[in-house]
Parts: sequence; structure tokens; C-alpha cells
Amino acid sequence: MSSNESIFDFSAQRNRRSFLKQAGALGISAGALSAFLAACGGSSTATTSAEASVNMAGPIDMQTLIKNAKKEGKLQAIGIPPEWANYKEILANYAADYVPVQYQAEAEYSSAQELEVFKNSKHHAHGDIGDVGFAFGSQAMQQGLVTPYKHSKWADIDANLKDPNGNWCTEYWGTQAFVINTDLVKNVPTSFKDLLTGNYPNMVGIDGDPRQANDAFIAVYSAALAQSGSINDIQPGIEYFAQLKKKGNFTAARSNIANIGKGEVAIAIMWDYLGLGFRDQLNGKPNLKVVIPSDGSIAGPYVSIINKTAPDPFAARLWMEYIYSDEGQLAYLKGYAHPARYQALTKGNKIPAALAAKLPNAEQYNSVKFVTDPALLTKATATINNNWQSQVLGG
Repeated sequence: MSSNESIFDFSAQRNRRSFLKQAGALGISAGALSAFLAACGGSSTATTSAEASVNMAGPIDMQTLIKNAKKEGKLQAIGIPPEWANYKEILANYAADYVPVQYQAEAEYSSAQELEVFKNSKHHAHGDIGDVGFAFGSQAMQQGLVTPYKHSKWADIDANLKDPNGNWCTEYWGTQAFVINTDLVKNVPTSFKDLLTGNYPNMVGIDGDPRQANDAFIAVYSAALAQSGSINDIQPGIEYFAQLKKKGNFTAARSNIANIGKGEVAIAIMWDYLGLGFRDQLNGKPNLKVVIPSDGSIAGPYVSIINKTAPDPFAARLWMEYIYSDEGQLAYLKGYAHPARYQALTKGNKIPAALAAKLPNAEQYNSVKFVTDPALLTKATATINNNWQSQVLGG
């Protein structure tokens, strides 16, 4: 590569803002840079001699993984932003212990966009691992975009939170919460009903487009649960947001930390761990309160996947071993995400008392529901795709 073709990696602990700043200084747009980096990945998918001599479906011993990952020299992470579920620490620890992580502009991609990166990798090998919403794990498998790997902690993961053949596996889960700017909102809502009946003009936002972003999708699904008491149909949730918009309480602004910090979104409906993390990061500027809605909250698992045409297959599997290790799982918990191996950590007395003391009261989660039936998720996705634009956004 020439001097203008810099690779930004997480071994230097750069975040997305500094990455984009450097790219901008070179006069390169995020889209153009992503395309360039994809092309840099090459197009070779030939099996190496190392792969041929190892059962790549796993588990693979750490010595073999580390030796071959160091030969590959990097890990390309897709859709894993540092501010999400304590990934800043997880990425930095992996890079410090093993190989540099190339953290690129598409780290802010939605789950659907991550699958597009993997799809394009068939032509120009690019992207090793991804972190996608539960429904997208099955989609990636059906599209032939992923390769199976059963890590060494496979037995600790509940059967309904992993693909039996190893194509995807839950790393952590969160549940939908209200993240409330109490400097602006004095009458704190505790239910979806409150958001609709209360006076919250242009205050309520979700985390992106529910047709693309899993966080926003589950927000709509949770509203449906609150409206109908059922997880069998997401349509009541779409109708709820149509009413919220008609009343003037719904804002199109995305509920990210920047918009929450500026007060553009005063009540965010999003993952609890994001809200709790934002609360810590903003440190009272503004003051945030995180509430699990009493009338409906759906938990959403996020799953780890390995690109079928990953340019760094051993580094990808080493990543899997790291994030499912005690250290990796506790790092998720430190970021307020519920690690998939939580029960195993608890039984083994692996959770430090200081960390346990920072976690929300367990009683808040008593009524939280999971939706892990692929048929329900497929039906809900189709309903959102068909009705969100016309019934909520209009036009």
C-alpha cells in the first residue's frame, strides 16, 4: 500500500471518531474507504495447509489458534462499535493479547449491512467476524454467508440461543428499556402507555430504522407486547408508533449517545446495557435514568458469526474463544450486557462483588420475554418491512 493507504487498527485503541477524522484528512469518504478496504482484502478463498490439517468446526486448541492467527497478523471486525456492550475494552484486550483488530468505518453498520459485507466478501475477501441480531444469524446461515465453529464453552450456552451446527451463537443479550433524560423529563414514564398518554412532545426516539437495526426492531416488538400482551404479532407495535407520531411524541432522531447527550432524544427506547453505559459515560451531563417498561420488554440476543470467506479464519476463531472465555464474558457484564454464560459464571463464583453491585435490580427483569422462534421473527420482519413506511413514516 502507498503512504495514503493507511490501515487503522484497534491495537492503537482508536475509536470510530478518530478513524473517520483521519480518513477525512486524507479526503476519503467513509463509503469510499469501506470499498477500498474491501478491495484490499483480495479475492482468494483457497484453503491453506494449516486449515486442511485442523478441524475448523472446532473447538481448536489455543496454541494452534494463536500460532496461526499471528501468521495471519490481524482480525477484521465488522459491526462491533466500541461504545456497544463494552466492546472498547474487549477489542483492546484481544488486540493486546493476540493480533491487531482492524476497526473500520462499517463498525456502525446495522445487522443487515453486516451481512452485505459478508456477501460482498465472496468477490473480495473482507471481514472476519460479525455481531448481529438474533434473527440475522439464521439469515446469514440461509444465505450461505457463515462457517460453523463450536467454541470450547459451547456446552454452557442454552440450546435455544445457538445453532446446533455451530453457525451462530449468542454472546450476550439485552432487553428494551427507557433511557430518560431527567433534566428535561420531570414526569418519568414507566410504561409504553405512559409514553403515549403523557406530554412528551418530540421526545421519544428509537435506535434507527426497525427494518434495518435490530435494536429498533425489538423496540417496536416490545411496544406490540405492551399493547396486546402477545409476542405472536408485531403489528400492534407498528400501530403504537403510528399513534405516537400522530400525537407528536415520536422523533425521527436516532437514540445514539450524541443525540441523547444533546437532548435531541429525551426518552430513548433501546437496549438496557446501552442506556446504562451512556449513563456512566455522560456522567450527569445530562442525568439519565434507565427504566425497564412495566407493560412490555423483549430481550434480544446478539450472536457472533464467522464469515465463510474470512481472510483471517484462525484469528476469527480465536476471537470466538476469547469472547466466550470467562474474561470475555465478564467484560460484557462490565458493560451491562447479560453474557450468554451468565449462569456458568454465577455457579463458578466468577462474578466480582464490586461488579455485581453495579448491576440493575434483578426484579426489573421478571416480566421480560424472549422471542427465539425463527418463524415468529420471520413473520415480524415481514410485517415491519411491509408496513413501517406506509403506516408510520408516511409517503
